[in-house]
Amino acid sequence: MAERKDTQRQDVRIARSRAAMREALLNLLEETALEEITGALVAARAGVGYATYFRHYQNVRELLMDTVVTLATDLAARIMPALIAAEPGGAATLLAEAVQARRGAFTALLNGAGDETRGILMRHIADQISHFPDLSPPWLPHRLALRFAIASTVELLDWWLREDPYRPADEVAAMLDRLVFAPLR
Repeated sequence: MAERKDTQRQDVRIARSRAAMREALLNLLEETALEEITGALVAARAGVGYATYFRHYQNVRELLMDTVVTLATDLAARIMPALIAAEPGGAATLLAEAVQARRGAFTALLNGAGDETRGILMRHIADQISHFPDLSPPWLPHRLALRFAIASTVELLDWWLREDPYRPADEVAAMLDRLVFAPLR
């Protein structure tokens, strides 16, 4: 019993350390180019030891991938219930609001982390949501619908963050609904 509690306590500490390092990376990306971010900077910002950083990640790229996957998983979990409940406008609003709330982090991830990160993000989201009910029309293969919807969403968000950053989130949500979600209905 005592061994189980120790393991649970250790699991909580691991999760807390990893979350702190992901958050630190997102904060650093808002003010620093990815190439300039080091494990030491992440550890200091996260409030963890340098050795702790290396127990979890070999390098900043690995932390970046973990951060992208975690963000994608969280976003998918947020919007899928609305999509399944046939409330695509609600899903678009949830997504636009989530991006707006972390605007600097998403801008840094989409602009500063490169095409590799985008590819990983899109594949991960497709994998995460492929087991949800197929919402696409009968003529459109499920995985293809997902790939197009995800790629379109990423491109629309990238456009918003880079080219029209002052456009309100509700207008972006309406675009997401019309361009991405409506065709799948």
